[in-house]
Amino acid sequence: MDMTDRITPVRLPQELVDAILDYLHDEPRTMRSCSLVCHAWLPSGRSHLFAKICLKATSPQTGLAVPQERCERLYKLLQRVPAIIPCIRELEICEGNPLHHYNSDVQGSTTWVTTERSLAALFRMLTHVQRFKFAATSTLYWTLLPPTFQSALCTLLAQPSLAYLRLHSWMFPNVAALTGLLAHCKNLRAFALSSTNVSGSDSGPELGLDTPAAGVPYNGAIDGYGGVCRAPLEVLTLDFVTFAHLEYWLLAHPALVDVRRLRELRVANFHDAQIIKKLLFTVGDSLEHFHLKPGTWDAGVFDLSHNTGLRSIRLTLDVPETAMDWAATILANISPHNTSLASVGLEFYADPKKISGWGALNALFMHPALAALQQVEIGLFAYPNQADFIAVKEEMRGLDARGIVRWYQLGVKSHKSSPGLTPRICQYEA
Repeated sequence: MDMTDRITPVRLPQELVDAILDYLHDEPRTMRSCSLVCHAWLPSGRSHLFAKICLKATSPQTGLAVPQERCERLYKLLQRVPAIIPCIRELEICEGNPLHHYNSDVQGSTTWVTTERSLAALFRMLTHVQRFKFAATSTLYWTLLPPTFQSALCTLLAQPSLAYLRLHSWMFPNVAALTGLLAHCKNLRAFALSSTNVSGSDSGPELGLDTPAAGVPYNGAIDGYGGVCRAPLEVLTLDFVTFAHLEYWLLAHPALVDVRRLRELRVANFHDAQIIKKLLFTVGDSLEHFHLKPGTWDAGVFDLSHNTGLRSIRLTLDVPETAMDWAATILANISPHNTSLASVGLEFYADPKKISGWGALNALFMHPALAALQQVEIGLFAYPNQADFIAVKEEMRGLDARGIVRWYQLGVKSHKSSPGLTPRICQYEA
């Protein structure tokens, strides 16, 4: 008998198969092919193919897409194959058509989230979403959303799995509306507001304590901290936000949001520096990562001596007249007790010729309080081979000699940062 007749195919343990398929998480076409190999490979393929659902209209990056059609197809698919539902861990929605601002003749509806009935049905169906991003290409008014849509949205927010929520380009009439919406979140750990306005129509000490999300039932209770029962926030991002009563929302006694264990704080172009100073003091040594884009603020002293747990600081500076003052102020006010500080990032979004004081900045990095730094990243808005870029490096040769600095060019596609703030450290981000 031929020896080859006795050779049987080798079957790898399913754990190894899953581990191998994990390497294809960013190659959807290959993953789809693997999912069709056999029944045993299907669950792993689904977990990657459906991990993130993105519902938004045409964009230069994604090409033609009609969110209404995708939404309806997804809803019907989940009805037929409910086993897919636990695979959906991230949901991203964009109201409107991203091309509408550039071309008024662009085809496709610019308002669809409240008219597409299957979206509200999806909100009630998705039970395992961990990260939820809801954006709009124009302003999305909370008060104009139909009550049935509000109710469905709050059902999604109430899922115990939800840990991260990002709202972009929203308008809330008052603190009570936003507080009521967040009151449905049971285990929210990270919250980001971007290009959002929370108006100041509230008045008196009772603001924000109305029934959560007017017209939407909620059976929660007020806890001893003053807010509706929920997990303390660990990550907070305020990116180009107008918030009339932010200090009351965060720092009142009792406060509406528990920030006592905040680990990451990102603030971009907020209108009141004093509130951020108070927040830093309140958070104290729990804060580990601080990212600030002060915008047009005058450089002032941010006392970081109470934030002894800081591990990283990043400054995004785009006003040449105050950029160096901000960098020097922050670094000079780092206490020797900040022994955990390992990383400092400075992004100068301005012509290096318009910024002076590089030598003094170099001297600050030689200060004993910064001796434990393991990494320094300095981004300049210039080409690395330009004379201005080279001159800055020469003035900061002392820091360069420490071997911990990474110089890079800002404003290129390969650079992950941007003039705005996008969460990059947060463990709750995909």
